Amino acid sequence: MITAPVPIVRKALTRYRVMAWIVGVMLLLLVTAMVLKYGFGVIETTAPVAIAHGWLYMIYVIVALDLCLRMRWPFLRMVFVVLAGTIPFVSFVAEHKVRLWVEAEIAGVEAAQTAPQEPAAS
Repeated sequence: MITAPVPIVRKALTRYRVMAWIVGVMLLLLVTAMVLKYGFGVIETTAPVAIAHGWLYMIYVIVALDLCLRMRWPFLRMVFVVLAGTIPFVSFVAEHKVRLWVEAEIAGVEAAQTAPQEPAAS
């Protein structure tokens, strides 16, 4: 059940989608850097990528919680959405699922708003 006007929910979804992609890419960069460092000794440190991912993940959490609260999703769905940014490739899958969930709920709200209203009985 959407608790905010549809345009606001759409903006929250856009913010979430952007951050999900950014965090997903940063996590893949971090994993790659760790494999290069610990597996092959190619690079000295993973700190810059790890720090960037950490800060961006905090922004992702805020944006994801904003969307989840506007959508009034159950707690377990919120946990899934928030933790998706911690497992490689899962943020991309979660972003797709979240987009489908939100668009389905928006379509339901818009269909209810455009449905002809029956006149009140006198």
